[in-house]
Amino acid sequence: MWEETDPGLVQRGKLGDEKALSRILLDYTPLLRYIAGSLVEPSRPDYDDLLQEGYLALINSLPRYDEKRGKFSSFLFSCARNGMISFLRSNRKEKRIPFPEDLIDKGNFFDFLPAWYGEDIFDNLTCLETVVLDAFMETGSISRAACLLGWPRKKADNAIQRIRKKLRAKLEHEM
Repeated sequence: MWEETDPGLVQRGKLGDEKALSRILLDYTPLLRYIAGSLVEPSRPDYDDLLQEGYLALINSLPRYDEKRGKFSSFLFSCARNGMISFLRSNRKEKRIPFPEDLIDKGNFFDFLPAWYGEDIFDNLTCLETVVLDAFMETGSISRAACLLGWPRKKADNAIQRIRKKLRAKLEHEM
């Protein structure tokens, strides 16, 4: 998919060589496009914003890279993906994307979620469950949430099932 950049080029980029940095940015653009495309459709307006976040992650992570710990592309992949996901989360919080109505069906915990959103219902969720619920609310499906998080679909589905169980128990307790 993409080739590893010459370690000497990365070292020169770490030392502030602008030509080396330009070449590194060019070499890793396919990787950054791949990561951004795996998080959102390239036709969406925030795709370019994600790509920009990837470039910033590359520039900011370059001085912290330690060649003894692995390939630069692996390090960059983690830094860029985390930066892009953080951007998506903070952008969603600002715009407050509404809950997708087509996901609500009778007997489902999502019937009650919009009325409770913002209250203390999430207090008894684990960190993992909170993360997957946040991704689910962002993307609108378990499969896309799993893709956003880089998890297997089954892991995300299991977390959603646990959330449903907890929210149903809370609802029954309050009634």
